[in-house]
Amino acid sequence: MRSFDHSTFLFISTNAEHTPDGVEQRWLAVMSELVQLGSTVHFICFAESPLADPARSMGVTVAPYILDKWNVIRSRSRLRKYLRRYEPVCAHSTGVEADLLLRWSARKVPSVRIAATLSADPQRTRRRRPVDALMHRFDEAGLSREDAVFVSAEEDVTKLLSAGISPDRIVLDATGAGGDDTDAASVARHLEVYRGFMAQRGHGG
Repeated sequence: MRSFDHSTFLFISTNAEHTPDGVEQRWLAVMSELVQLGSTVHFICFAESPLADPARSMGVTVAPYILDKWNVIRSRSRLRKYLRRYEPVCAHSTGVEADLLLRWSARKVPSVRIAATLSADPQRTRRRRPVDALMHRFDEAGLSREDAVFVSAEEDVTKLLSAGISPDRIVLDATGAGGDDTDAASVARHLEVYRGFMAQRGHGG
């Protein structure tokens, strides 16, 4: 089994709302497992995120300062420096702003694999409606650049396939009412994807 010792992982969310069974809530279990396996874990989120303190309590480095509401260029620059400094095996995003910002920042840090989890209920960005709609269109167009895309329903898999996303990059992570998944199964699925990224980089053994 490939070891997670001394590996670094980054999670970044720009979802303004965190539902009880949402992406970020499930990420906590993934983060906890990574920390227990010896990884260094970072979580970039809004300063007011309700999951910042729970993440800190399990040994995750929380960095709310990097997200600038008004200056996207500054946020891109900060995140790129963050990626270069810590060189995570995987940077995993959720939220339209986070997805776009990460793809943009990671272009010049090719050692970092990127993943995105699509929220079951698409959330608005912090921008006005015309800009928000434009960002959603850019987000959809850029999904093919992701090394992995996590979705919570079969119909989402079908949509991604229709959009030309390679099936080996789509990960079904069922959640919510009627879902057949558990936290343990979701954690295992995340770790399997991350192990693949570690193998590409030659980490662990």
